[in-house]
This record gives sequence, structure tokens and C-alpha cells, in this order.
Amino acid sequence: MPTCRHCGSTYPREHFIHGNGPKTQVCVRCGVEQGLVSKEDVPVHFTKELANARFSAVARRYSIFLYIPFLWGLWLFTLSDVEPWGLFFLGLLVLLTLLAPVVFIYRGGRFSGDMARLSPAYDRPKGH
Repeated sequence: MPTCRHCGSTYPREHFIHGNGPKTQVCVRCGVEQGLVSKEDVPVHFTKELANARFSAVARRYSIFLYIPFLWGLWLFTLSDVEPWGLFFLGLLVLLTLLAPVVFIYRGGRFSGDMARLSPAYDRPKGH
């Protein structure tokens, strides 16, 4: 993958401005910030709202894997000694831990659809 000569970030080819001279090897974000192109000229420019929506979709997808260790720690340090609720919570944790990969795989299609909906349409120019 190419690297932007202004910010040094690595992106897929479709996230670069098409052209020669000062536009060559410049990512869309740097091109818009430096005035090389306008926002309307670059179809793959991610606005703040679009970037936040994509980040929210990724956070929803992977949040279960952050909650499970937290809940295990909560059970280990506080609820394991409580007689009836410690075992009940342990059973729920085991069930949640076993179901998390299944739910993750099951909702993969929905995540792909959300990311496709939140990705700008792009037609690759000739020569890219």
C-alpha cells in the first residue's frame, strides 16, 4: 500500500488523489486540508459524521470482547464470595463467554452491511 508523502500514513490506493505534480502520492485528507482538491472532488473523503458512524459500528462489534474480561474480574474480586448470586453470576458468565464468538460470527454480515453503507462509493480512475 502506498504512503502519503505529507502525513506518512498508509492507505489503500483509492484513498489517494489521482494526478501528477503536487497531487501525486497525497492522501485525500491531506489534499483537502492543504487545498489541493475540494471536498466535492474526492468521493472517498470521510466527513466527521461518517467517521464517527464507522467508529461506532466497530465499537458495537467488538465491545463484547471488552465487557467479558471486565465481568470476569468483577465476579472474581467481588461476587465469587456471595453465596447464591456468585454461582448464578458464574453460570451467566460461562454462558456469555461461550456465546460471544457465536454472536460475533452471526452478526458479521450485519457489520459488513453497515460498513458498506457507511463507505463512500468509489469508481477507480483509469491508471490506478
